[in-house]
Amino acid sequence: MTTTTRYTIDLDAAFDEKLSSLASEKRTTKAEIIKRALATYSMLSLQAPIDSKNKVSITDQDDHVLKDIIIP
Repeated sequence: MTTTTRYTIDLDAAFDEKLSSLASEKRTTKAEIIKRALATYSMLSLQAPIDSKNKVSITDQDDHVLKDIIIP
């Protein structure tokens, strides 16, 4: 049996708007968007540990860098 933990967080209106928009766009719940964001952040953090000079890059199909991301 899977147990869950409930959290209460305070979000400003702009954040809630973005969260609602993403959930609608992806046809999922706000909670699922937050879970996916945490999973993504966790994976990226492992690739670019704190105090490293590493970065994560988003590339197109030809491997041209579109965006470099430094994970704080």
